[in-house]
Amino acid sequence: MPWKKVTSMDAITRFVMQAQSDRFTITELCEQFGISRKTGYKHLERYAESGLKGLAERSHRPRHFPQITDEAVEALIVEERRRHRTWGPKKLHKVLEVKHGIESPPARSTIAGILRRHGLSVRRRRKPGAYRALNEGLTAPTQPNEVWSVDFKGWFILGNGQRCDPLTVCDRYSHYVLACRAQPNQQFKGTLHSFQSLMRQAGLPEIIRVDHGSPFASSGLGRLSSLSVWWIEQGIEVEFTRPASPQDNGSHERMHHDLKAEATDPPSINLAAQQRRFERWQYTYNHERPHESLDQQCPADFYQPSVRRLNEGDKPLVYPSDYEVKLVSATGQLAHEGKTYHVGEAFANKRVGLRLKAAGQTELHFANLHLGNLVFDSEGRFKQTAYVAPPKPAAEESKS
Repeated sequence: MPWKKVTSMDAITRFVMQAQSDRFTITELCEQFGISRKTGYKHLERYAESGLKGLAERSHRPRHFPQITDEAVEALIVEERRRHRTWGPKKLHKVLEVKHGIESPPARSTIAGILRRHGLSVRRRRKPGAYRALNEGLTAPTQPNEVWSVDFKGWFILGNGQRCDPLTVCDRYSHYVLACRAQPNQQFKGTLHSFQSLMRQAGLPEIIRVDHGSPFASSGLGRLSSLSVWWIEQGIEVEFTRPASPQDNGSHERMHHDLKAEATDPPSINLAAQQRRFERWQYTYNHERPHESLDQQCPADFYQPSVRRLNEGDKPLVYPSDYEVKLVSATGQLAHEGKTYHVGEAFANKRVGLRLKAAGQTELHFANLHLGNLVFDSEGRFKQTAYVAPPKPAAEESKS
């Protein structure tokens, strides 16, 4: 039977002192203080054993915890979290099971509590998604090397004052990071060299997905740059995300978040040291880090190199027999029927195809892309009507 009011040291002390005075029976005192005889005798016994110290309130915490996390397991959780600052309870649960061979790891909620207790995590309210994760116009891959996403993570300054531009390439199906290169800039030549080196090892994808930034895109015909023109010459389709829509490449941006937290803060002393750090992080990301969209398995479990090989010989593009093939000049000019059209330096020294339509229009093609029509405006300037033409229905094609 509990005390009528909140139990305090003063109330217990008064009860014991009055019991020691022999003026009241224990039954009378228990009724007066609103407690049971069992509780009254308990305090009298504690007073007899330890004096006033024995009357202090004691902890009700159980002496034994049959489900408490083993200290060694808790130490592993803390160690893995400190090594990988972006890994949460789901990933750590899988790591304990696979890497450390623990058959029954603590529940994810228990791991979350351990992280908070050690100051390694705080509760955060998940922000509701404002955008769809994938643009309907983008390809959803069904196998490795169907779609590679490519981007530059934001540049930063190294310890020696040099700029570092991390170039990242990721297979969208397996989430396998194929490349993380520490480059001194985002210029075409260095980026091209990185892709040549990568594709000699990993082969070619079917599609490369990029945003509208340099050196992947331009404001010219078809939005193509010198780099994306080279990709197309290799038989790779170039897929652009929507302008100012990073959510179209959301998983790649999420990967950049982990890269920044685990491999750039603080930056290394120079490019060589930073590259070694990127390579260690890349291995961990591919072979050790469980991925939620892969049912907590690692990207390396799903990825395999492409069987398509790099064309080292720069074989010229072949167009259909009804196309007139022209060579664009080194300055990006195209001469046709006494007129000169500026098609852009991205196509310098490249072979393009001209196709005469029944309506008298001349279409400009590069590989399998319709870049536009050779048309001048009223002031005699070439109209850059560039676009990737969608396939026309057979009936409409026959009419034209």
